Amino acid sequence: MSALMIQENEVLVDTYSNKEKVNYGFIVYMIKDGEIHTPIVSTLPHFPYSSEKLALDSGNALVKEVKEIDLRPDKSKLKKIISDEESEVISEIIKESKKS
Repeated sequence: MSALMIQENEVLVDTYSNKEKVNYGFIVYMIKDGEIHTPIVSTLPHFPYSSEKLALDSGNALVKEVKEIDLRPDKSKLKKIISDEESEVISEIIKESKKS
């Protein structure tokens, strides 16, 4: 689901640090109407990178890799798992969220 969100939306990669500002991590946010809407992926609660640049580069590399993945087979698997009724409800939710 996170991969689909990254592929189908504008995203922003941001970094965070520990209090000492010696270790860093990244967060990938979904952007909606030009503003941060929700976090999609992060390294929280960990600080796996020794610099802000490494964290940002890693987050951007992840986004790039995900955008290059062909998710069409996975989309069809989801359709098999989700009933027609559930699919209609999800479609309505998506349509309503796009209106607001």
